[in-house]
Amino acid sequence: MDAPALSVERVAVHYGKFTAVESASFDVREGELVALVGPNGHGKSSLVGAIAGVLPRTGTVRAFGTGLRPGDPRQAVRLGVVLVPERRHLYPGMSVQDNVLLGAYARTRTPWARRAWREAEGALDLFPELRQRLSQPAGTLSGGQQQMVAIARALAARPRILLLDEPCLGLAEAVSVRVYDALRELNRQGVTVILVEENPERALAVCDREIRMYRGVVGDQQRPDSTAVIAASDFQR
Repeated sequence: MDAPALSVERVAVHYGKFTAVESASFDVREGELVALVGPNGHGKSSLVGAIAGVLPRTGTVRAFGTGLRPGDPRQAVRLGVVLVPERRHLYPGMSVQDNVLLGAYARTRTPWARRAWREAEGALDLFPELRQRLSQPAGTLSGGQQQMVAIARALAARPRILLLDEPCLGLAEAVSVRVYDALRELNRQGVTVILVEENPERALAVCDREIRMYRGVVGDQQRPDSTAVIAASDFQR
């Protein structure tokens, strides 16, 4: 049997004496679109940050059979594991083009902007309206447009596994629909997607299956069906 695209085994994340993730173990197959759901503040963001190498952790993470070193996001990107962080973390004074270029630079490490842009330009195919705003400072865009830039920056790194942390947080419903449509299209193109979402009903509408997280522990893992829709109140315990 082929190795899973992503294997997480007994991962824990600590901030000093505070435990954000107590125990996380799960596998994701290549080509899946998986939702990581649970209440706000129960470790989802810490878990995907640890998988992407931006947070320290204990435990084991493997991408396509290769172990990821804790706290090494460059290795993760080289292996195709790329994070779109919560609240986007763009450089607001830099242009849209330069923000997207950072994704290509993370992968190619080339100092040549022209070559890097050839690598990155295809990342805008899902959001063609950004091509009209390439020279505009990212900080002057709307929240939805900034989220599109953040996703395009990640795509410029040519991810095989895309981790998205609350990509629709604070966005209008119409913009959220647009973002979710883009994620479905990426998944159809073969990108494995792990989506952090506080709203389980919205996540279940698009995912192949869901992984529940509560108080820093990964629990149930199941495929959505007509009887598996989770009410938000189930998490307000």
